[in-house]
Amino acid sequence: MATTEASAVTMDVRPGAHQYIRANGAVKHLAEYIAKDYRQPCVITGEASWEAFQEAGGTLPDGTEVLHYDGTVTYRNMDELTEKVLDAEADVIVAIGGGRLLDTAKGVHHNMNLPIVTVPTIAATCAASSSVVIVYDENGKRIAGMPLRHGAELVVADPTIIAAAPERYLVGGIGDTLAKWYEAEGIQRHLTDPEPADSLGLAAAKVTRDFLVRESGEALASVRNGVADEKLGHMVDVIVHIASCVGGFAGTNGRVSGAHAVHNGLTACPETHVSTHGQKVAYGILVQLAAQNEWDEFDRLLPIYREIGLPCTFAEVGAEPTDENLWKVAEIAGGPESFFRAAVHDITEQKVVDCIRAVDARASKASR
Repeated sequence: MATTEASAVTMDVRPGAHQYIRANGAVKHLAEYIAKDYRQPCVITGEASWEAFQEAGGTLPDGTEVLHYDGTVTYRNMDELTEKVLDAEADVIVAIGGGRLLDTAKGVHHNMNLPIVTVPTIAATCAASSSVVIVYDENGKRIAGMPLRHGAELVVADPTIIAAAPERYLVGGIGDTLAKWYEAEGIQRHLTDPEPADSLGLAAAKVTRDFLVRESGEALASVRNGVADEKLGHMVDVIVHIASCVGGFAGTNGRVSGAHAVHNGLTACPETHVSTHGQKVAYGILVQLAAQNEWDEFDRLLPIYREIGLPCTFAEVGAEPTDENLWKVAEIAGGPESFFRAAVHDITEQKVVDCIRAVDARASKASR
């Protein structure tokens, strides 16, 4: 058979965690899971996360060192924790917490090329399973997305912890995961010959979108009642694990576009820090739909947003829609380096401002 030169396009599939376990009471057996493969674990966690883990009866091997991050998700804190993990002579990192903690610990994992086990204490993102780290500056502004060599060795998800967490985190997780479909579909509608892995990622995105629209209300009711039932368990599976398969298989053709570009712009407004990552992303979906002129889908989503409790206007994200704030967002979301262009090729800063105003006007009118 004749050989050909290597293609300019190389498949690079990083579908997520090697193993995912979801069970009520799973953290009670964490020490057993770790001891099967490792001898010197080192925990990285946060104050509230550590408290939730302990209250749920979480276990660790005797002698495990516990480190706390500072909440910033910065290169600085990742480097500081890297030195401490080195001093602990750890053979595995155990990350216990929410998305910001998990990304910080994954940054340490990347620095050291150590295995990592993740234990999400909220279902607000797919950070526990994904093979990317989002990095912020000291003021909470998003500055980079850092790809990892692979996902976690093991994810241990315990719905009893997630059921006890504030409802807003699950609301944010629903918003962040809804974006998987709108961003991946917005990118792939421009592809003339998608790879099979692209199509698999898009199929995973559709599964997540359809499930969220159908089941979010009941899962949120479970959290309000503090009940870790199957409705919540399935929601945890979708947000924490299945969602990571979208970008894991489709790569850049299944990751971020308009919704996350708007999120990144919103992080330039400190007032929006009152909203979770997923709440800002959910608002970004509406702005992306406006930029695509997809008003029928916008109108279909709006009552779902109201039912779930997702923000529908700029003010509901936390900041006043002043010209200054809108342009802060637009300079990032519509700037020359923005990945909004993956979905809307002709996006500009002015168009982002116009779309935000159009979204707010239509959402406000619909709520009257």
